[in-house]
Amino acid sequence: MERESKIYEIGYLLTPLITEEKINEEISVLRGLIEGNHGFIINEERAKMQRLAYTIKKPNAGSFDSAYFGWIKFMVASDSVPEIKKSFDKNQNVVRFLITEITKEEALRKLPTGKFIRKKKPVAARPIEPKIKTEIKTEEIDKKLEELLSR
Repeated sequence: MERESKIYEIGYLLTPLITEEKINEEISVLRGLIEGNHGFIINEERAKMQRLAYTIKKPNAGSFDSAYFGWIKFMVASDSVPEIKKSFDKNQNVVRFLITEITKEEALRKLPTGKFIRKKKPVAARPIEPKIKTEIKTEEIDKKLEELLSR
């Protein structure tokens, strides 16, 4: 059976219980899980502490409202992905992760954390209507304010 290599990206959240000094060691462990399954690291972003949009509960570990977020882009034979997934599942320091297949172009692009690429939708051309300026007298404004404040 021929092993077809594809490019993947894994985004992960690591428990905030890891100290800042130990985060590089934990990232090395994650890299080792990929390389141990014959994966080749293409690009990565070091995990940084992020506030989460919602609290995540992990059995036997607790609840977290912040975590270290990072990602790794790698090339590996597609039949090795389930083993990588199992390895990440077993790691107690990984709160959540997601593996996605990406294109070569996406693999070479690096986005700053927290930035998203949004494709602009074409806007249908509409005729521009001139805005008519109307003069408002200060007496009218005072009268309207009195009405609103007296309620």
